[in-house]
Amino acid sequence: MKCPTVLCVDDDAAIRALYEALLSRYGYEVLAAHSGHHALHVFHSKENEIDAVILDYEMPEMNGLELATRLKRHDPTLPVIMVSGSGPVLEDMVPFVDAAMTKGVPIRHIVDRLELLLAS
Repeated sequence: MKCPTVLCVDDDAAIRALYEALLSRYGYEVLAAHSGHHALHVFHSKENEIDAVILDYEMPEMNGLELATRLKRHDPTLPVIMVSGSGPVLEDMVPFVDAAMTKGVPIRHIVDRLELLLAS
């Protein structure tokens, strides 16, 4: 059985490394992108492999909601989780974001939400 692949997008290299280290322990393959534009490039080159996306809200040039909107327009079924230090409000991001969490939430909460979104 194929491990689910998650595209993790954050402009902070330490956060990307943290996602990679922690999510791989839970059996996920991780693709990392440092910006919205980089994430779109990775998505379009590996779109058949990507099962879900975790992205930061606050990024230079293209914020997380703009990125989520572009991803969902291409694939409306793609699960997208927004993580932000400023506490995103999910209702303001529907239908482009499936879950919103604040930075610092335990990785288990992210994994639990990923599992739910991937199962539906």
